[in-house]
Amino acid sequence: MMKRPHELGELRQDPITEKWVVLATGRGKRPDDFAGDSKRHSFNAYKTPKYKDDCPFCNLGKFTQEPDVLRLPDDPERWQVHIFGNKYPAFQPHDELRHWQVGPYRAAEAVGYHEILATRWHNQFGGYASEQLMAMEIEALVLRYRQLQIKQSVNYIQIIKNQGPEAGGSLEHPHHQIFTVPVLPNDISDLLHGTERYAAKNDQKAFTIILDFEKSDGRRIVWENEDFTVFCPFASRVPFETWVLPNKSNPHFESIDSSQQRSLAEAMRQALGRIAVGLKNPAYNYYIHSAPCDDNGFVCDDRLFGNFRWHVSILPRLGQWGGFELGTGLEINTMAPEEAAEFLREQKVPEPVE
Repeated sequence: MMKRPHELGELRQDPITEKWVVLATGRGKRPDDFAGDSKRHSFNAYKTPKYKDDCPFCNLGKFTQEPDVLRLPDDPERWQVHIFGNKYPAFQPHDELRHWQVGPYRAAEAVGYHEILATRWHNQFGGYASEQLMAMEIEALVLRYRQLQIKQSVNYIQIIKNQGPEAGGSLEHPHHQIFTVPVLPNDISDLLHGTERYAAKNDQKAFTIILDFEKSDGRRIVWENEDFTVFCPFASRVPFETWVLPNKSNPHFESIDSSQQRSLAEAMRQALGRIAVGLKNPAYNYYIHSAPCDDNGFVCDDRLFGNFRWHVSILPRLGQWGGFELGTGLEINTMAPEEAAEFLREQKVPEPVE
């Protein structure tokens, strides 16, 4: 077995399902880890102060963070969002990706990047942030994505947002996380292979057929503009699951231009704002699914990625999965997506915080 540096985490693959898991024991150093809170997370964005002295992402003088790798605007006085390294990363940069066998098992070092995008002000939560700020966040994410995708051992980039403790948000201050991983993640592999199987069987692109049907049916549509459609997917896994899908086929999130970035900000504000108002500020996760960065069973061009379409999935955390869901992989959803979409359509997007 190859010896590895103690500070690096580890990727381990199940030999039967071929799915990967990450062992990142250093993440246990994070504040408040494993201290569960049974109370429903709630807040009032309009009453939350812009600045909290005891918040690590507000008081940068007291709580020193890793150096910024990107800041917008790039001005020490006027900046509104910045990206910096996570103090307790699940993945860490390394010159090479080393892997080894342990009997029947395959393992590799958890090589990559783990970074934070944080807003300047503490009260700019999800649907309460201005469209201009959300567009700046998206611009920063696109720019950093383009910088990271050419790094060594970066196969996939995952952008997520955990809002609220029930969603795994260890800090209240609004922030995204950016992960790069050296392997093709399980869900992305399933999505890519699934879109290829659908195209081979039906001679049509799955996302194109889905979106065309949703637009014609209308019952699960929440909102749309020229570039994006917000809808509750037909097979929603949790109550009020919401997708933001580009209207034009495109596998690569990082390829969207400035006009599409502003349009995406509008769509995200509509989606998150309606969820916040209608469901009284629930905790939620959202993530961006995009095509891989390099060849790991797929060629990095539209010959195979052309059937995939990047998208955003938003999952409000209104309940917990039990033994049935964990044991079978079959989620039990107690809210029909048609009813969820109708409810969200009726909600008014909140005014942005000052």
